[in-house]
Amino acid sequence: MSSLTTSFSRDSKSGSITKAESRSGKTTATVLAVVAEEDKDEAQKIAGDERNEITQEEDDAVKRKVDLRVVPLLAAVYFSQFLDKNSLNYSSVMGLPIKGEHYNLVSMAFYLGFLVFEIPTSTLAQHFPLAKYLGVNMVLWATCLILHAASADFVPFFILRVLLGVFECCVSPILIAMIAAWYKKGEQAKRVGFFYVMNGVTSIIGGLMAYGVTFYKGTAVAHWRIMYFLLGGLAYVVAICVLIWLPDSPATASFLTEREKLVAIERVRDNQSGTVNKHFKKPQAIEALKDVKTWLLVLLSLLSSVPNGALASFNSILIKSFGYDSRLTLLLNVPQGFIAAITTLTMCYWADRTQSRMLPVLGAVLPAILGAAVIVGFSGGSTADHAKHKGVLLFGIMIIQTYGTSLALFYSWSASNIAGGTKKTVVNALFLTSFGISNVVGTQIFTAASAPGYVPGKVTILVLFSAMIPTILAMRWYTLRANRIKRGVIEVMIKENGWSEEDVQREADRHAFLDLTDKENPFFMYTS
Repeated sequence: MSSLTTSFSRDSKSGSITKAESRSGKTTATVLAVVAEEDKDEAQKIAGDERNEITQEEDDAVKRKVDLRVVPLLAAVYFSQFLDKNSLNYSSVMGLPIKGEHYNLVSMAFYLGFLVFEIPTSTLAQHFPLAKYLGVNMVLWATCLILHAASADFVPFFILRVLLGVFECCVSPILIAMIAAWYKKGEQAKRVGFFYVMNGVTSIIGGLMAYGVTFYKGTAVAHWRIMYFLLGGLAYVVAICVLIWLPDSPATASFLTEREKLVAIERVRDNQSGTVNKHFKKPQAIEALKDVKTWLLVLLSLLSSVPNGALASFNSILIKSFGYDSRLTLLLNVPQGFIAAITTLTMCYWADRTQSRMLPVLGAVLPAILGAAVIVGFSGGSTADHAKHKGVLLFGIMIIQTYGTSLALFYSWSASNIAGGTKKTVVNALFLTSFGISNVVGTQIFTAASAPGYVPGKVTILVLFSAMIPTILAMRWYTLRANRIKRGVIEVMIKENGWSEEDVQREADRHAFLDLTDKENPFFMYTS
């Protein structure tokens, strides 16, 4: 019984006690929830309430097909999105004439668009086919990105950065939803890792692309404009691939046979979190707002994303301030990408191997705290001071990059621990809205007045990373405690109703695709 948990409600909306015939012929009580047909999960229409038998060979075969189709496309989307979002980081040392406070403002502009439109886009995405909604937004942001090259004036550049944030903010909630719909809990962190590792890969590829562009000796087009043409063109290619080949859900995937669709759905039945539901349910939204886990996740997002906003826009400027020239600064993005990629793959593998989320987050944050301490401790007040310690400072900025893996694990945590279509939408919208707010703040912590040491901004990063430690431990404690309480309640229910193991499994199977929240569903287990 250790794998079973409950948070049980007997009202007419979430569940009722009825009598059911078990396979052994014994009449037992059932807690099957009363759910209107139109409110059920999309997968329920194919798989039904009862478990359908599938073989391990079928399970493995469908997983391979999904891995080959869905994960590469998600990785390509994330690669393009992260590269495009951080285009300013490269152009800042490639001749972009926007400097000083105006640079801070255009850095902030992306996250303003992201922040303002995150909740609307999450709501819209629930009502449209996910892949098509994603693809259309990609076409729009590719167009927007190419238009960046049209003008170096502050106002149009600022507006285009805002629009880029508007169109890109749909990526993370859709990718989280897709991972939750296609994969078992024990497979999710690695798959999130496979697409989130693109953060590191973009630093490698983006750094090499920018480095290569600097060898162009012509005067017809500025280096920074060429970079925007290249990135926009790449985004168009990925958008077309998404629109053609990325499936919206397991129930509608054209690359699967009808039997394979059933297998894909049955594979995730034990997640107890469903696949896709397009109906907005007010009680689920209210539950999301009252859930302590929601606000712990939001707090973790705030603490990690302020540094993200700062480093994403100012990483190259910081490295250049250590005493490196522009060309070498661009090339030094490459080893940072390797560190980020290796950390993501390692921590996400650990997360799935141990069925844990918060401990791997801690493992990713601790080296970043060390790196932040190094760049604070060795930062002087002048460029000459930096030049004396540029090797140590470079080491510090390199190992800070491990922090990025924490966001991948937050995505995985959300996919594994939040159930109910509307609740998932609300929680992810709040999580990513806090991400947007924090990044807006982060773009303002490195000010021109504090150059070249940028000590206040560096201290802020160190303090926020350090504050993540007690928050991480609090989240882990809370979910472990919730699981202990659920186990106790379900043991009482077993004794009261005289359930056998078969009866308990039957109840769990019936609840899997009713679009219940993690609290409404008595068989949902949290991954701490």
